[in-house]
Amino acid sequence: MRYQNVFRRVQISAAVGLLIVLAAGCGKRESVTVEREVKFGLLADVQYAGKTHAGTRYYRNSKEKLTRCVTDLNTKDIDFVIQLGDLIDGGPNAAAELDEMLAVYNRINAEKYHTMGNHDFAGIDRNAVLSKMALDKGYCDFTVDNWRFVILDTLDVALIGGWPEDSENYKQGKEMLNRLKDQNAVNAVSWNGGIGEKQKAWLADVLADARKKHQQVIAFGHCPLVPAGDVHNLWNAQQIAIMLEDSDCVAAYFAGHNHHGNYQLRNSVHYVTLRGMVETPDQNAYAVIKLKPDKIEITGFGRVQSKTLVLCKD
Repeated sequence: MRYQNVFRRVQISAAVGLLIVLAAGCGKRESVTVEREVKFGLLADVQYAGKTHAGTRYYRNSKEKLTRCVTDLNTKDIDFVIQLGDLIDGGPNAAAELDEMLAVYNRINAEKYHTMGNHDFAGIDRNAVLSKMALDKGYCDFTVDNWRFVILDTLDVALIGGWPEDSENYKQGKEMLNRLKDQNAVNAVSWNGGIGEKQKAWLADVLADARKKHQQVIAFGHCPLVPAGDVHNLWNAQQIAIMLEDSDCVAAYFAGHNHHGNYQLRNSVHYVTLRGMVETPDQNAYAVIKLKPDKIEITGFGRVQSKTLVLCKD
């Protein structure tokens, strides 16, 4: 098999401030040409709510942290910003709190994008979330220079995805979850979700088009895809990871959902899970990502570590 013996999981120690990740998990990948450095901001799991903290989650403090993050990002020369989902914690005041946090996020001067998380739908339905975020649907793609950016909807089929219980997306989510429970899968929990057939077909077309155009691809989703056995993983994580890895044009996949963060290099794809902003009373968590022809430079702020990811070559 093409990927035999190229798998290697890389653990990142919390004590390491800057790490250069070599291509121990590299396989053959498509050659691409990029014309300039592309730079974007990234944050995850703001999870604001007007309530007291629970454990390490300081919900109310997230508004001030997001405000500081936005102010700082506006001093950077960035092309766009993506938030990786769970902008709010959800609950009886979800609609008003989402408006409140979008008002802060929308102060970003650069282009702004959303990845929807499970908490975004707690107390508010999908159509309302889409409308407030000015989205047609939960997934999309766009291009900057010769980089293709793909935002996935990891609550596409889900019980907690804002779907009505009589919708096909909800029913398919229930079926997928029940199958995983029958297999005793660790990620068989209702607060995860999956990617349905329509979105998978769309993703396959986008990846094929990117390969044809010799573009580098960076993908984003709320739920992580790796490591195997993580309770936070997308329900059909292995299927989607194989699609990304087999494309030969995907450089990285960024996710949230797991507030502790994570990293793994697998079959030429760097999988990065960003630490959640809601954690801790006052320490922030966000990053600025620089994309270069041969590497991805992550400059972390607060709890997010800085690291350099070396891109795999032919």
